[in-house]
Order: sequence, then structure tokens, then C-alpha cells
Amino acid sequence: MKVLICESEEILLAAIEFRLKKQGLEVVYSKKKASILEDIVTHKPDLVIVDADMGRQAGLEIIQEIQNQGSSAKILLLVDPDEEELTAKALLMGIADFLSKPFKPSELILRVKKSLNILLIKG
Repeated sequence: MKVLICESEEILLAAIEFRLKKQGLEVVYSKKKASILEDIVTHKPDLVIVDADMGRQAGLEIIQEIQNQGSSAKILLLVDPDEEELTAKALLMGIADFLSKPFKPSELILRVKKSLNILLIKG
């Protein structure tokens, strides 16, 4: 299964990529909002992990754009703990799940498993 990570923070991107690859997932990434839709068309991910912090409303805009494109990819939103309203809006828009930052690697894996509805390799 393939996961597209939309994250501008290099350290967080590397950490997420490492954990997901360790689980046997194929990982691709976008660092800029402008390239996300193109990357979805090119890579056809099963899951898109979107950082809501790519601009105040950027997370919701990205979700809407992905849905408008007709992609079947599930969406996992990374949010700051104080972004309750944004999280609620994203859930109402139909995202698979969300994850509050900072998060533990084990929670990331569980949320990815839940979003993809698959059994991943332990590790």
C-alpha cells in the first residue's frame, strides 16, 4: 500500500517516512501544497497524510481539493491539539482520521492501520 505524506517540516517528514517504511508501506511525499494534487495523480496513494499546519485553512482546502479530484485515497489529518474546530470540520468533510501533534510513533502506526483498515507488520 502507498502513503503520500504532505508535510513541510523536514524532521517530522523523515520520522513519519521511517516509521511507515518500517511497516512495509511504500512512501512518497509532497513538501508543498501546490504539488499535492499532481502527486496524488502520479502516485495514486491509498492514504494521504496531510499536515493541517501548511497554512491556517490549507488543510481543509487540501482535503476539499483531494475530494473534488475524485481520489479514493483515505485522508489522515495531522493537527495541533488546539485546532478542535478545524478537526471537527475535517471529520465532517469525511476524513478517515486525525492525529494530534506531537504524537507517539505507535499512535501514528495505529491511526494509519485504522485508516487503511489493514494489518501491518509489527516493528
